[in-house]
Amino acid sequence: MHLFGHHFVDTCQSEFTYFSIAIAITTLGSNNDMTPIRRTNFAYFLLGFVLASVFYFIQTTTNSGAVISNAGFVKIQQQSQAKGLIENEDPDILVNKLAEAHEDDNDEDGDGHQHGQNEGMFQHTHEETAVAGALKQSVRVFCWIMTAKKNTLSRAVHVNATWAQRCNKYVFVSVNETAAKLPNVDLNVTEGRNFLWAKTKAAHQYIYDNELDNFDWFLKADDDTYVIMENLRFMLLAYSPSDPVYFGCKFKPFTKQGYMSGGSGYVLSREAVKRFVEEGLPDPKKCKQAGTGAEDAEIGRCLEKINVTAGDSRDSRGRHRMLPFSPLSHLQAGGNKTMPAWFYQYMYYPYEQGKECCSDYMISFHYVNKGTMYALDNLLYHIRPIGFFDDLWTRELGSKENAGKEIIDTLRALAERKSQPLLPKATEAKDTDKKAEKE
Repeated sequence: MHLFGHHFVDTCQSEFTYFSIAIAITTLGSNNDMTPIRRTNFAYFLLGFVLASVFYFIQTTTNSGAVISNAGFVKIQQQSQAKGLIENEDPDILVNKLAEAHEDDNDEDGDGHQHGQNEGMFQHTHEETAVAGALKQSVRVFCWIMTAKKNTLSRAVHVNATWAQRCNKYVFVSVNETAAKLPNVDLNVTEGRNFLWAKTKAAHQYIYDNELDNFDWFLKADDDTYVIMENLRFMLLAYSPSDPVYFGCKFKPFTKQGYMSGGSGYVLSREAVKRFVEEGLPDPKKCKQAGTGAEDAEIGRCLEKINVTAGDSRDSRGRHRMLPFSPLSHLQAGGNKTMPAWFYQYMYYPYEQGKECCSDYMISFHYVNKGTMYALDNLLYHIRPIGFFDDLWTRELGSKENAGKEIIDTLRALAERKSQPLLPKATEAKDTDKKAEKE
């Protein structure tokens, strides 16, 4: 309204100038002898001039004023948003919302989707390395991405364009199929955050009925999770899909052995899925029958009761490989006061903020907006600093003990050394002692 008023004043000032000149010319031409005929002519002249001015004003405000007003409105709106974001106490939310506000500037048709930009500019095809190929063949991972129909264009399409394609197979549960052609399974579950537990149960029932024997491991991720599939397979190579185990970012409330944060994703072995569906879901004493509740905590309670182990996804140095916030949050400086207080209370294992938070072979982050998702994908799979390579893998290939071995066998031995044991060290030591005594 403020901008519209300024434009109105400018236009009126211009019109008033022309009007004053016209009156002066008419008055001078009359020689101060205003006969009734001249007065009538002047009245018609004045009326015509006023009407012309009105039409001129309407035309200019429609053609140019509206454009100026919209541009000004967008600028004012952005300033208002920026002020609100600056007052937000959560640095992760601040960074993500600022990034999304910047991305919205490039959304030409206003549907929240940057047509022709993320699908073209940010995507690069690359050849699969021998290591990635060997891992993909030996560690078969089925991914199901929990989403909602309203998030099809704002989130799901970006997961589909980046990391999901590196799964052996993946589906979304569930998207709007008319908005985008994505691998989709509609389980007829009520949409909404309150029904994520119902969707989780239905998804695993679908996996059991259709995919259980086709894959080794089954990953659940959110539509704002980013997963480095090669590193996930590298970790899983140290374990057997026949063991009843699952991995993720372990939280400690609600269960004795802990449960996995839903946002960072969690991956179940084939045996874990089998027990969950066959022993857990039918038994109300083991799994909650209602569809409401926090899906990650509920599946954690259930899996504990059917003796599925909550594994340790950290590397051999105790650094985390699956985390529930974005890399912008976990890698920022500031020590252990930068994250919300509940995070430290929930974390099952010690956590160190900053560069020591994360393993060199990080697997997943959460709260990853679309801009960060494409940036991560390209930094990991396209951009290469000249002269840099993976020292760890190069040393393994060059060692005498690995000479003549298959790539996957070398990877498996390395994965076992770089991962946490499935059982606690104390228990493992007792078992080893018992075996030694029998021998």
